[in-house]
Amino acid sequence: MRSLFHGRTLEQSFSISTALLVLVLIGTTMVIVEKRVESNMRHGLEDRGTAIAESIAAVSTPSLLAYNYAALQLAAEGAAGNQGVVYVTIRDKEGALAGVAGRTSSDLKAQDADVSAASATRDVEVARAKGHPEQVVEVSVPVHVEGVDVAWGRVSVGLSYDIVATELRRLGIQLFLLGALLAIVAVLCVRWLARRITAPLRNLVAGTEALSAGELQHRIPVSGTKELVELARAFNTMSDRLEGKAEESATLQTALEALNATLEHQVIERTRLLEESTAQYKSLVESSPDSILIVQDGRVRFVNRSFADTFGVPETEAMRPDFQLSRLFDPSSAALAGGRIAAWERGEAPAPAEVLAQDAQGRTRHLELRGSRIEYQGRPAAECLLVDMTEAKRLRERLSETEKLRALGELASGVAHDFNNLLGAILGRAQLLRRSGEVKAADHDLAVIEKAAQDGRETVRRIQEFSRTRRDKKFEPVDVAEILKDCLEITKTRWSDDALRRKVNIKPSLDALTVPPILGNASELREVFTNLILNAVDAMPQGGRLELSCAAAGDRVVARVTDTGVGMTENIRQHLFDPFFTTKGTRGMGLGMSVVYGIVTRHEGKIDVATALGKGTTFTLEFPVSHERPIHVAGGDGASLPQLIRPGKILVVDDEPEVAAVVRDVLESAGHAVDTAISGVDALQMLDVSPYDLVFTDLGMPDMSGWEVAEKINEVKPGTPVALVTGWGTALDEGDARKKGVTAVVHKPFEIDELLRIAHSLLAQRLAVPNSN
Repeated sequence: MRSLFHGRTLEQSFSISTALLVLVLIGTTMVIVEKRVESNMRHGLEDRGTAIAESIAAVSTPSLLAYNYAALQLAAEGAAGNQGVVYVTIRDKEGALAGVAGRTSSDLKAQDADVSAASATRDVEVARAKGHPEQVVEVSVPVHVEGVDVAWGRVSVGLSYDIVATELRRLGIQLFLLGALLAIVAVLCVRWLARRITAPLRNLVAGTEALSAGELQHRIPVSGTKELVELARAFNTMSDRLEGKAEESATLQTALEALNATLEHQVIERTRLLEESTAQYKSLVESSPDSILIVQDGRVRFVNRSFADTFGVPETEAMRPDFQLSRLFDPSSAALAGGRIAAWERGEAPAPAEVLAQDAQGRTRHLELRGSRIEYQGRPAAECLLVDMTEAKRLRERLSETEKLRALGELASGVAHDFNNLLGAILGRAQLLRRSGEVKAADHDLAVIEKAAQDGRETVRRIQEFSRTRRDKKFEPVDVAEILKDCLEITKTRWSDDALRRKVNIKPSLDALTVPPILGNASELREVFTNLILNAVDAMPQGGRLELSCAAAGDRVVARVTDTGVGMTENIRQHLFDPFFTTKGTRGMGLGMSVVYGIVTRHEGKIDVATALGKGTTFTLEFPVSHERPIHVAGGDGASLPQLIRPGKILVVDDEPEVAAVVRDVLESAGHAVDTAISGVDALQMLDVSPYDLVFTDLGMPDMSGWEVAEKINEVKPGTPVALVTGWGTALDEGDARKKGVTAVVHKPFEIDELLRIAHSLLAQRLAVPNSN
């Protein structure tokens, strides 16, 4: 670099150095711009891949849960049609490939992946039809199911990098041309400026050379612009002083320059540190999602932006002398919050406290109040942090409610199973005795027993609905808006006639938009909304407004039931869905809201409640929009019994001898030959000895379940129909049942007619097949 300027004039050196500096700055700027654009385009490509992968994961979650590979393949092929998408792969929980579309390598298709890994991005190469391999950015995300920690699958999306590369090449050419043009203009400007500046300085250079040679009497002419005139005069003045005090001036000048350089460096460094510290503190405080405030002498001195947004109090209002901080907190928490803040201001260190406050929308927020003592403007103060714990507390409560309901559901399911076995024997025997006509004198008593058993069956059904184990009703497309209209009409006597008798006015309103259908049971959903409407009416003893609404929100249908009644306390809200919890005293059983919760959960929905004392209550229900086909189980439809070419030979398997005897007697009363077995092992041994036209098997047996019995029969005696008899009320998938060899399902306690219809239907199909025995 030194040789570059060696032997050149000041004008040339100035021109060359300035031009080089400009060229370096232009080149550096172009490189930085190109790199920044490349980084942004790469991040944009990765963000697009992540969005596509998460969208596919959200759509594919039900199919992954059901191992529906056909639907997963369709989802992959649908996403692969997007612009720039090279391939899409979907893997199930075990890492096996469940769906693939687009151009991808064979080793990627065969390879199992770890679906539990976190989201990842990598570069891969995919072969083209012709030419060099194509660079692809692969984005992979795990598929999680709510409430399950383990990933249920993994979606990978490969996006072509060609678009980014093409844009970068075009940008590089444009930047090069722009840089060249700027460089030419800069060099011309520098050349002109150098000539303009250096021309008047030649005299100064000559004078300086004279002074350096010891010619202290040398003076330069005073002419030119004002700056040059002042410079010439200063130079001459300096020469005058140097002439008398050359040695003293040189010594003092050296010391002064060293001192100035040191002081200037210290001032610049401290100023820089102070500015950085101030900027970092301001950025941290203003961007914090939690509310931060400084209290001094009981008065608010500072609040951040989050405080103003959360509580709806502008900074100017919060810092007024008459502003009372206690008005933000719930009366039950105001004293606690004030005491904590005062203690921190005194320098004490009390533990954080949980407090209640009202936000800008009037909603109750659960906050954790933390703080410490600081120095603010030279005096002690308390710096306070309000951390919003509302959502976390709500999630913990929901998890606790779910766990309690699950435990109670398991208990109720077991009790229901035992009752179904007992009721099956009672109901079957009573109906057999009434049909035989042998005890006509006791027919009335048998009718009472039969009715009691049937009532008991309905009670067990409610227990099973509470435990969310039943789904033997057919689910079909249902219009939630129509359900709301029906429920409002059904409850009209309560919110209209009964209210008028009580001399109160309840004003109902329905805002039901056109929404897509959901998959569900209309009668169960009517029970849900009817229960909520009646509770809302009970909550408005002085009258008020009853508002019902329904709207679509993405892939969900959201329904709301709002009243302006007395509201609920936080304790009541927490126990609202607990079984047997009621606020109606002897007028309520406490099962209504728990049944509502069970029905909504069985429909794969969510229910949430927002309430405040004196302000009313809003129930928000969300249901997924679904186009799945309904699931049902085999059973009678009320048709007459089909004609058989001969009676059937039937095997009944049940570890409860009384239940097996009832089934045997019912079938024998219809002319069939029936054998019984008390275990699955005995049943298989009997099948080896003698063929049977039909097998009825209990689901829950100690040695071998009904599923295992059906699978074994399907292996050793293929084609033999198997009817599963269960008292659990478990949700059964028709497709899975048929894969395991189950042809029909009978729920305990059963009606004699239902049992005979199923038996005759299966025998008619079996006996119609040539050489079936």
